[in-house]
Amino acid sequence: MLAKFYRWTQNNVLLALVFLMVSASLISRAHETEFPGQKLASIFPKAKKFVQKSAVLTPNKIAAIEKEFGAKLGPEDMKPIFYLPINEKNKPMGLVLFVDVKGPLGVIDGAVGLDMQGKVVKVAVYDHKETDAIAGEAFLKQFVGKGIDDAFKVGEDVEAVSGHEEASNAVALLPKKTLVMSYALFLKRKPKPEPEAKAPAPDTPVEMPEVEDLKALMMLMIDDYFIVLDYFDDKGDKADAVAAAKRLAKYAKAISNFEPPKNADQMEEYVYLQDKFSDTLLKFADALQEEGVSEETRKQWDAIVELVNQAHLRFTPEGIDLDTY
Repeated sequence: MLAKFYRWTQNNVLLALVFLMVSASLISRAHETEFPGQKLASIFPKAKKFVQKSAVLTPNKIAAIEKEFGAKLGPEDMKPIFYLPINEKNKPMGLVLFVDVKGPLGVIDGAVGLDMQGKVVKVAVYDHKETDAIAGEAFLKQFVGKGIDDAFKVGEDVEAVSGHEEASNAVALLPKKTLVMSYALFLKRKPKPEPEAKAPAPDTPVEMPEVEDLKALMMLMIDDYFIVLDYFDDKGDKADAVAAAKRLAKYAKAISNFEPPKNADQMEEYVYLQDKFSDTLLKFADALQEEGVSEETRKQWDAIVELVNQAHLRFTPEGIDLDTY
């Protein structure tokens, strides 16, 4: 984080983007519990704790995952459990998924860690019936840094263990499967630019995608929130952050199209807060374009947080656990 202000406001701002969620089903409730701690710590040794996030795959998600993965999912894949490493600033560092694939001699069990940019940080192989070399660091370290757009295939971007090409290909499916499932459920994939495509003009209107309910709108806002947050953490691009802020303003304007979960009879105040939230975000986006991260943009972000807190108190269901997010 850039300053103490952002450290204490991070959870409040993230709550901003979910303060009108219809129910806790927007993002599965995460909770601290007993984990396979030693294995998790070996993947993210700097994590202070891990929280668990469960997911259930819908038929549409299953079809999309199987199409990109190139194989059928097993029964154990239908309710994946992700473990989120949390650092000393109470921020997520990525995720870990325990996953298995079929090898030539049987099932290969392992785990894969991804960072917040969707890149592999570690692949571990535990139980298997193949050569021990497929579980060795010399073979597995080649997957570190790979992402969703890599092939994960022997002969393309994977160097096989000599004489064990089929087993090597199977192990390569561990990170590929993790990436495909993670992107289908949580991560946002940036579209590839068309050849010779020109960047949109700065004043190009932001189009509002079609959403069926408030839950879908909140998911869009969470994605753009992290883009802005990454810029404040020196991990993102200024142009991406400005565009994300403008989208957030557009989405905030659209929130009032849906009934609030609490105090639904106070629609006039509800609409007023969303309009003010949208206008403040637009001014913030303009200032971010001109100044980047500055004292002025920090003050504007502070005003956004204040509006969010007002709306949260009036229109959000009680009992939201910030560790969930």
